[in-house]
Amino acid sequence: MRMRHQQHRRRALAGLALAAVVLAAGCGGAGAPSSSPPAALGSAVSAAPGLPSAEGRPSGGEVTPGSVYKGPISVLTPEAPGSVVYEGSGVTIDASNANEGYIMVKCEGVSSRVKVRVTHGEEEYLYNINTQGQYEVLPLQMGSGEYEVKAFQQLEGTKYTAIYSASFTAEMPDEDRVFVYPSQYVWYTNEEDAVRLSYDLCNGLDDPEEMTQVIYDYLVEHMSYDYDKANDVAAGKLSGYIPDLGEVLAAGKGICFDYSGLLAAMLRAHGIPVRLVIGYLSPDGIYHAWNQVYLSGEWVWMDATLGPKDSHTEANYAQDRVY
Repeated sequence: MRMRHQQHRRRALAGLALAAVVLAAGCGGAGAPSSSPPAALGSAVSAAPGLPSAEGRPSGGEVTPGSVYKGPISVLTPEAPGSVVYEGSGVTIDASNANEGYIMVKCEGVSSRVKVRVTHGEEEYLYNINTQGQYEVLPLQMGSGEYEVKAFQQLEGTKYTAIYSASFTAEMPDEDRVFVYPSQYVWYTNEEDAVRLSYDLCNGLDDPEEMTQVIYDYLVEHMSYDYDKANDVAAGKLSGYIPDLGEVLAAGKGICFDYSGLLAAMLRAHGIPVRLVIGYLSPDGIYHAWNQVYLSGEWVWMDATLGPKDSHTEANYAQDRVY
């Protein structure tokens, strides 16, 4: 079931409160490589941060998605089976798979913008939701426990009013499982070119560390930093930007949000848990996006945007939001 169309991928998180910061996560023109974009290095790439050295790994050419792997592709697909549903004021919340780490939310019959706030204890995330009755997949990345989901309708400008709320308990046997599913910020299906490319690159591999290194290497070698897009984000021209991974891959360039979205999708497609992390990079003081990949029982920090030759270390990264 295709639960989202291109226009919905461009919808954004609004912030911690209804009138709070719009999270574009495009590095704001910063977070770019300090000299040239990390494209076409022309030689073996050194190891991704946190992984063993990849010295001697051959540097291959660009791969057309679907040109190598010809077998079946199967990725975890969020579902709304309707076994646990909360409804009211045009809002439907399907919490049937809350124990898997996600909920499905849709809204219809509402003429103005709708935001949904997901709260767990003192933590909260706020999302824009389409009003065409098409499900959005929202992660429950805050772990097991009691959740409140509250929908707000726009009155004017930044003024919103609550129209519906529901509470439920999520008991997750594996709280990291949320990070192997597609969701609003990392959206893909088994038909996505990024997924097909990941299967090409990992053809014949089954070790998660090796698969991670191969995909990381490829993004560093074949993606370049999109300074024009970064400038547009900084100028407020792309408010609410969320990557369309197919478009980013086809363009061969992107901002930090694009790099981290691609790495997350391409690894999650193989069942490897990946976090898309948004926060601050010091001493630069910039808002940035990167990844954490769960390998050998621990979360490993990686930044494909800046690449393995960058001088920043994990200590320079301060986490704000996780998807």
